[in-house]
Amino acid sequence: MKSNVNKIIVLCLILSILTIIIGYFLWAILIPIQDFDLIDNEKLLRTQKELALNYTLGKNLLHIGFFGFVSSIICLVLNQIKTIKNKFIKR
Repeated sequence: MKSNVNKIIVLCLILSILTIIIGYFLWAILIPIQDFDLIDNEKLLRTQKELALNYTLGKNLLHIGFFGFVSSIICLVLNQIKTIKNKFIKR
């Protein structure tokens, strides 16, 4: 049973990493911009919203992916601690 739980947690971890990657490509500007340092933050944000493939979907996927990644890592660590604790108790 414990191996099934670990498999599910690792699957969620992989899915969250894929969500982050897809969200980044939707959120980022894939067109090179000259004089990047000369653009102020407001104009850069406006440019990013115009030139990104789908800015809002990408931003939301990034947030969901980061939340899933952190949650999966925490679950995996807690599951490993529980497994180690159970091994010491059975001795």
